[in-house]
Amino acid sequence: MNKYLVILMATIYCSSAISGALPLETMVTAENADSLSVNLTKLHTGDDKTDLYQLAFPQKHENCVAGRVQTFLLKDSDEVSSSSMDYKVGSVEPSILFHMQSSKYDMAVSLQYCCSEGFSPGCKKMLVIPSVRALVK
Repeated sequence: MNKYLVILMATIYCSSAISGALPLETMVTAENADSLSVNLTKLHTGDDKTDLYQLAFPQKHENCVAGRVQTFLLKDSDEVSSSSMDYKVGSVEPSILFHMQSSKYDMAVSLQYCCSEGFSPGCKKMLVIPSVRALVK
């Protein structure tokens, strides 16, 4: 009986540890971008073949500090390339600049917020922009 209790407890602990390791996602849409303090602006490049964007986002989200930005270049539903940048935010109003070819492509962005408190510290919150073209102002 004790053997099964130990197995059950280990299973519960492992599943909660694994699920606690994944960031909680919040989708950024045109409707909630302002309330999340996310501002995506298309800038003028002087070149019709290239689009330049500035993404401003909050330094903190639900008491966690911005710590990772991931970008995903998309062509239709396929991921062409991606990048992940870990950094220490040095600004009260952080932002990133990125560019892509004007036609054929879209970009998705995730902003991960890292918490140093609790049972398992790490990037626990994430703001996700599934389509830059759909969100741009």
